[in-house]
Amino acid sequence: MAITSQPIKCISCLEPPIMLNGWKHHMGFLLNEIRKWSAKAEPIFPLFAAKLQVLGDSQFDMYTGSLQPETIANDLSETLMGFRAFDKEGYIRWVESSNHLFWQLEISDGSEWTMRINDPNEDANENYYIHIHPSRHSKYSRRIKGNHLRTALATLILANMRGEKPGLPLMNQVRKDFLGLSTISKPLAKEIFTTLNYIASEAGVDH
Repeated sequence: MAITSQPIKCISCLEPPIMLNGWKHHMGFLLNEIRKWSAKAEPIFPLFAAKLQVLGDSQFDMYTGSLQPETIANDLSETLMGFRAFDKEGYIRWVESSNHLFWQLEISDGSEWTMRINDPNEDANENYYIHIHPSRHSKYSRRIKGNHLRTALATLILANMRGEKPGLPLMNQVRKDFLGLSTISKPLAKEIFTTLNYIASEAGVDH
């Protein structure tokens, strides 16, 4: 089996108008997905591998705090309403007033969130116009490499589907056969296994 050629469309873990890619930017959401997929059967693993394409190849910031996505959205929405920038026209006007085309807002737990205008190409639902992600160096923000996380997640999930311990041969199998990545040696694998062990421990799944 091999990865499907087309990535699954990224869907926000929030209702419109706020777009939050939970796979990339919310650890709690990601951990729930790990628990769910670890219990599934191996034949649907290619579907999971395809879903991981939404992580991309670059680095991104993951929120590791305790607030649920809905709470984050409510905090930000209240602030935007105070700015009269929650409706679509008001929000676009507010963002475009910034020299950098984004603003950063702090919410109730002290974390900071970057506010951008959503790219309609990132989600099929045109009702999303507020794009949010944790700000770099924000409280409760962890910088993660996309390919490292894709590899760690794919290795962990396939190992759990098979009821075996994840190892370098399995890691290279998923990179080559499902993720379209080159095989790696032990030094780089050690770094990825650090990520794998961290997310598995946080999710409470076998590893």
